[in-house]
Amino acid sequence: MSRPSPQTDRLIALVDLLAARPADDFSLAEIARGLGVGKATVHPMLTTLTRAGWLLRHPVRRTYRLGPALVAAGRAAAEGDPALDLARPVMRRLAADTGLGVLALVPGGDAAGEDDLRVGELVRTRGTGTTLGMRLGDRVRPRPPLGSVTVAWGGPHAVDTWLARLDTEPTTPGADSPAVSAARTALEPALAGIRARGWVVETESRMRDRLDSLVADLEIELGTGDWDSTGHAAALRRAIADIGSTFDPSDALPATVEPDTVYRVSSVNAPVFDPDGQVAVALCLIDHPDPLTGRDVRALGERVRAAADEVTAALHGHEPDAPPPATG
Repeated sequence: MSRPSPQTDRLIALVDLLAARPADDFSLAEIARGLGVGKATVHPMLTTLTRAGWLLRHPVRRTYRLGPALVAAGRAAAEGDPALDLARPVMRRLAADTGLGVLALVPGGDAAGEDDLRVGELVRTRGTGTTLGMRLGDRVRPRPPLGSVTVAWGGPHAVDTWLARLDTEPTTPGADSPAVSAARTALEPALAGIRARGWVVETESRMRDRLDSLVADLEIELGTGDWDSTGHAAALRRAIADIGSTFDPSDALPATVEPDTVYRVSSVNAPVFDPDGQVAVALCLIDHPDPLTGRDVRALGERVRAAADEVTAALHGHEPDAPPPATG
């Protein structure tokens, strides 16, 4: 196991701090507070990074912001991924056409896990769009029901690895735990539906409705003010039991999209395939503010699939079960 490097961690945190607010300048004191360390610790880092061009120091205000050397590094990193390079103009058009934010998630292995997804690009159109709280370079470890846009085309091993993340206790090798077995039964129709449509819709689970109801019930009971902590504990136990019996991962990953059903959409996603038939990038529409009918969800799904297909064609890619495109 590699040894931790606090100084390296502080360096990364410093760049992330400034990158989160690129239009702002930061004083030495503000940076130290943001990192939770003393000014004496931060000052040598700032001096070295400024000398290297990673930071710019204002000569009068003595504040810092990101420097031009990082721009060059970012461009060099971007040029290393042809799928993202081809996806960017398509993402901008998709964002402009739909008025929604667009993320590009890139599957990739590193020490954190071979099945992680990395935020390779994002396009905001609403100014205050959440982009699901993600930033460029962030990594996500998919856990059912999230991540189906890559898993659906990944074969049995990818599905098994994905479902295994629901395990909370060791099980017999090769055997599903009860949680995984239930999820497999619930999600296999969803994965089949995704492959048939060519796109994914992830929705806010119906559990949210139940939780809202439970909270309202608790507020009523708590508002009476005539019961003690034993009553509080009993109410919480009832809530937890109800949540456990209500949870169904397929709630957030519909196998079919009914035209007249109303959905609270978290994201609508479609895969870009490379020349080996692997998912190179997942394009994700996000930030839709209102519930949508299934008819509208289908329209968004077809739009994001068309965008992903355009990038696949430019990349000379193909779906896993389809022959490679003819070239000449």
